[in-house]
Amino acid sequence: MQLMSEPFATAMQLLLGEKPSLDDVQQAAALLETASSQGDPEASERLALLDALGSARPPDWSRSLDFLKLASAQGSRSAQEQLLLLADNSADPEVPPGADSDFWSNLRGRVSLEDRMRPGERQSLSDSPRIRLIPAFATPAECRWLISLGLDQLAPATVFDKTTGGHLHHSSRDNSFLVLRIGEMNVLTEVIRQRIAAATKLPVPLFEPSQILHYAVGQRFKAHHDFLDPANPAYHESLARFGQRIATFLIYLNDGYQGGETSFPKIGLSFRAEQGDALFFANVTKEGAPDPDTIHAGLPTTSGEKWVFSQWIRDRFPGR
Repeated sequence: MQLMSEPFATAMQLLLGEKPSLDDVQQAAALLETASSQGDPEASERLALLDALGSARPPDWSRSLDFLKLASAQGSRSAQEQLLLLADNSADPEVPPGADSDFWSNLRGRVSLEDRMRPGERQSLSDSPRIRLIPAFATPAECRWLISLGLDQLAPATVFDKTTGGHLHHSSRDNSFLVLRIGEMNVLTEVIRQRIAAATKLPVPLFEPSQILHYAVGQRFKAHHDFLDPANPAYHESLARFGQRIATFLIYLNDGYQGGETSFPKIGLSFRAEQGDALFFANVTKEGAPDPDTIHAGLPTTSGEKWVFSQWIRDRFPGR
């Protein structure tokens, strides 16, 4: 097991702080570049993410892929699997024995980000409220890889506290989740987010941190709205900073379970997805007002387990 280099460890401490400043991110990027130049594969892999995100620098996907190629050649398993999936998302990423720098360089040349970010065709399930289905939005291989991110990092899911505006555990939601923050994200998850942006025509900077959700047998998320009630003072700070949560995007990551439908009781719609399908719905009316008809529930699973990639989208860039 490779030991974490000091520059890499310091950089991650800066990035994983509660509210890292621009200076923190810039310092972290410089430290990661030092560690990468010294042969640290995990530093190179994190630099690939920073370039994809545009953290402390403009987004640069070409540079991101170059760092992913470097991290792969240096031995980062995560980078290798990401690059394999970006080159061919139809098969589970299997690193061939003896893969060398030339192999990873050739693989990087095969990546077409335009293809990976293309969202597919939308189908209307409802016009009021607006609910759209995108069949086969993600490939089975992508779905399985996303599930693997959450396997060892799940925690009890939370909801907004209607009294304080913070987050708490509540009996209305008893599933588990992984929130994808800077330490859990990677280039492939950012490509998925870019694909969501193309599908919704809403830019990634409006996205909340993505989540990977897990439902064991009997677990559910009771009927709720995803919008924040502007009449509730507890939500005023969040609404002022980030705006309203105008849309929800769900990617269903697996089959092999029973129950677990996404139900919209006001309109009599109960949706059961196939692996890789995506469901996109507006939480507000066309005029931008919270839409009470978007009340929905994740019904209990009756057998097997259910995995979902969840993305909430706001209507305002932070602080604007």
